[in-house]
Amino acid sequence: MTIREFENYDPSHFYDMKSQLKDYIYDRTRKSLEKGRIHRSQISTKEQLKKRQAYIRKLFLDSLGGIPSCETPLKPQVTGTITGNGFHIEKVIYQSRPDCFVTANLYIPNGLQKPSGAVLFLCGHDPLAKHSEEYQMVCQCLTKRGLIVLALDPIGQGERLSYYDNGIEVINQGTTEHTHAGFQCLMTGYPSARYFLHDALRGIDYLLTRPEVDPANIGVTGNSGGGTQTSMLMLWDDRVKAFAPGTFITGYEENLLTGVPQDAEQNWPGLIQYGFDHEDILLSVAPKPVAVLAASYDFFPIEGTRKTVEAARKYWEIWGKEEDLHYIEDVSKHSYSYQLAQAAGEFFAKTLGVTAGEAIPYEDIKLFEQSELWCTGKGQIREERKNTRFIFEENLTLLTRLQEEREIQEEENRKKDRVYNWLKEQVFYQRVPCPVNLRDIGEFDYYNLSVKSYIWRSQERIMNHCLAFKDHTFHNTASCPIIAVWDGGTGKLEEHIDWIKGQCQKGKTIFVLNTSGVGGISPYPIGIRGMGDMFGTMYKLADDLIRFGDSLCALRIYDVIRMVDMLQEFDGTDHENIHIYAHGKQGVYGILAAFIDKRIKNLSIEQPMPSYGSWVGDRCYTMEDAMSIILPQALKFFDLDEIYEWLMKEERLEQPLRKERGK
Repeated sequence: MTIREFENYDPSHFYDMKSQLKDYIYDRTRKSLEKGRIHRSQISTKEQLKKRQAYIRKLFLDSLGGIPSCETPLKPQVTGTITGNGFHIEKVIYQSRPDCFVTANLYIPNGLQKPSGAVLFLCGHDPLAKHSEEYQMVCQCLTKRGLIVLALDPIGQGERLSYYDNGIEVINQGTTEHTHAGFQCLMTGYPSARYFLHDALRGIDYLLTRPEVDPANIGVTGNSGGGTQTSMLMLWDDRVKAFAPGTFITGYEENLLTGVPQDAEQNWPGLIQYGFDHEDILLSVAPKPVAVLAASYDFFPIEGTRKTVEAARKYWEIWGKEEDLHYIEDVSKHSYSYQLAQAAGEFFAKTLGVTAGEAIPYEDIKLFEQSELWCTGKGQIREERKNTRFIFEENLTLLTRLQEEREIQEEENRKKDRVYNWLKEQVFYQRVPCPVNLRDIGEFDYYNLSVKSYIWRSQERIMNHCLAFKDHTFHNTASCPIIAVWDGGTGKLEEHIDWIKGQCQKGKTIFVLNTSGVGGISPYPIGIRGMGDMFGTMYKLADDLIRFGDSLCALRIYDVIRMVDMLQEFDGTDHENIHIYAHGKQGVYGILAAFIDKRIKNLSIEQPMPSYGSWVGDRCYTMEDAMSIILPQALKFFDLDEIYEWLMKEERLEQPLRKERGK
């Protein structure tokens, strides 16, 4: 066989392993969701409902690492006013956190005689955000009902592009920007969703400063990503009287089966392991007035929406207020349609006590030019206020704080034990141990090398695979095994073949490992994007694991440890002298496995990934398949520099690290 043929070698001729990672994740998710369903089915009293509400809110807060302070001054500015048909719009900038500038449009009906009900409008992923045609239409529909409306630009959209440098989008706006920064936030343990939520909370704070607003009558709505933000407020803010989440509420299982990935702020780490589902979002605000807005042809599955709303009705019935849970479905695609906007306007006017307005005919809606709604002169806050902070800058501050906290004097062995215990907990979390059940499934020759193909159980229903290379000269000799862990596994042999040959000539046996989803056991494609692309198959599966409180990185570290278990049963190798060769960013699996498992006697590292801290501190990093190396919250406990130092002190790190490590 040629190297190219080895790279394309697929062990599915013996055992189909391409669906196992997806099946493993989906099965775990279903089981947890079922536990949540069982728990919710037992709620029949107000006391039980309140207990679940408090439980869900705590879980949600913990998943975000807490929420930034709301005590800092808003320092609002009105940069201009424009006039519409029966209303006027103030262009507002406020600071949700110091130097975090939020651009917003405040729609105020003309002729208000007293404080009126107000609605916080949260935009979805339209690049233009508050000044898009769709969202202008919605805001005018609400305002013509007599409601005050504050429409915010989310981070990464409208006038708030985070990576807008000298007139150039260095990182694409919207979901790409959200996820680019969101990856880094996972490492510090402070997910990006907290900043979207906090901006919205401060939007309500701003509304409460306005004399035109009745503080007892505030509502919130938004669709798509705005529906996500509305849902987060439902899980946290008691000040809101009524909610209308749009084109987001569904069911996690139904959403899972679509294969459609979501971006970073829609991932609330760990909640699914507790049985959390979208029904809990609705449950969390019962018996307040809620109108779930849905589109029949949405990619958020409508069957999940219908099922979730129907299941949630009992929470309003417990309070005798079943009439306050509304379900409004429009035969349309994913959008905040005119029909949904009119229904939302009617809902909020009624629930917020506004009687002065009326519905606006579609043909009477007059849209403004984008620039007319800008709060800034050039349409981007970063152009005018160079000191403005976005998610990256906020997370960088947290990174610095975590680094300083880790440097605080602590007895070294105690610190090392703390890191060891935390890391082992992540790696072994809910794994299901089983016999390795090793199989030899193929034997080949490559020049003077024998090449064998092996599969074994890493967990129940999870197989791993390797190709083992050994020089024929040492055929009958027990050899030192080296587990090779690098990007792409057996799918990337050509760039490592000289190293493999050199080690085999020294009498070593090289086991090129395919951890879960790598090389010959990469999964069947999900969706249309590339396997390692942002929002591709591996992104989707890694994202699903993080929602569960797990990670692809932790799973693959476990795979390496299980290969060490496998070698204990392997004839012809010295299993008391196991080495690991870690190369590239995915070599981190071998590095962290060696730290956990003392059976690994030596570790050799080549071209390692930058330290986690240097990656998180790189504003415009370029890293393919970043989700594969994310270990959520790791930087609260350690960085790779500390792991390297401990391994060197144990005399288990074979050679000095290259200088490129910190770049």
